[in-house]
Amino acid sequence: MLSAEKMKHLRLLHGISQVELGKEMGISKNLISMVENRKQNYTQEWHDKYINAIYKVAAEKKKEILKSNDIQEIEEKAEETKKNLEKETKK
Repeated sequence: MLSAEKMKHLRLLHGISQVELGKEMGISKNLISMVENRKQNYTQEWHDKYINAIYKVAAEKKKEILKSNDIQEIEEKAEETKKNLEKETKK
């Protein structure tokens, strides 16, 4: 089981806010803060739920980034094609 400090570090490493994590876990950001700052004890079950939520949120964020990159790439290719067509029409 990770210490509270290591759990917080893992969350921050993945760029996840307490609000995002709390939403995924169905709890308040205040409880997450209390656990991470060692003001509230936690069980192995809570620890596992916290870790799983981090990886789930991180995976969702990664999908969003990849999707965004795909859209940007498609838009760039469409713009390039449009420019090529305009050049050909002017000939």
